[in-house]
Amino acid sequence: MKEFFKALKNKRVRREYLKSILVGIASTLIDFILTALILYMAGHEHYDGFIGVFTGKTVTGIPYSPPMSVYVTSLVLSFIVSILFNYIMSVFFVYEYGNVGKNAKGFAKFAIFAMIGLTITTVGSLICSHFFGLSGSNVWWIKIIITVVVFVFNFFTRKYFVFNIALIRDDEHTINL
Repeated sequence: MKEFFKALKNKRVRREYLKSILVGIASTLIDFILTALILYMAGHEHYDGFIGVFTGKTVTGIPYSPPMSVYVTSLVLSFIVSILFNYIMSVFFVYEYGNVGKNAKGFAKFAIFAMIGLTITTVGSLICSHFFGLSGSNVWWIKIIITVVVFVFNFFTRKYFVFNIALIRDDEHTINL
């Protein structure tokens, strides 16, 4: 944690972190809205309108829990779409050296860390849903908490393993793009 605050003293790192937060918020909105759309399409007869997916309001007044297969499918599909958006924004907007990750090797590293993030998201969601259930607003509280954890993981792995200029320096310390 000490290294995190030390790194934030650098103006470029602070700027990248703030841009990463903005892109993270946009990615999260994409993720949440797509999750809600999939849950609504699969269980529209149970929800009292699309907003009911977020609020937990149902037609019958009895809390509705989507089948685990639908829930996991919505998590995975929405995560993949939001990660693709995040990759494009990371390359062109977030990181000063975004072009470092703008190749097959960079995308492969990004994808590997994204899959780890997806695993954290899925396993964390399954564990939390076991303890707290998937009805009503619990789905969204679980998703918010796990999203924060995965955001921190994503920022550091991308900053130090994907878009790190030091990883592409040659023996004479010149940038070899």
